[in-house]
Amino acid sequence: MIVIKVILLLILSIVFVLFSFSQRHKYAQKIFVFVGYFILFVFILKPEWSDNVAKIFGIQTGASLIVYLSIALLSLISIILYVHLKNQNRAITKIVREMGLKDAKKC
Repeated sequence: MIVIKVILLLILSIVFVLFSFSQRHKYAQKIFVFVGYFILFVFILKPEWSDNVAKIFGIQTGASLIVYLSIALLSLISIILYVHLKNQNRAITKIVREMGLKDAKKC
């Protein structure tokens, strides 16, 4: 059990450090991620606390709570990525149309 905790903490630490040094993310996003990682650290080190939090929400175990939250978070991330991709496609389409019109005027 100790080995898996060390491995999980190491992975989370590496991802957190890489994210925190990225210049692309806003300050509010970094705070949100920091709070999320802090909660994960606590739940890894003290899994019985996740059971207590789960019982507050009427869920049997902390593991079930983490699974439910993961599903919700992954759904949110996929929606955000979809919207971002849609906006990026619109911007690319606009640029390509403008370039096409410029080239058509030259001919």
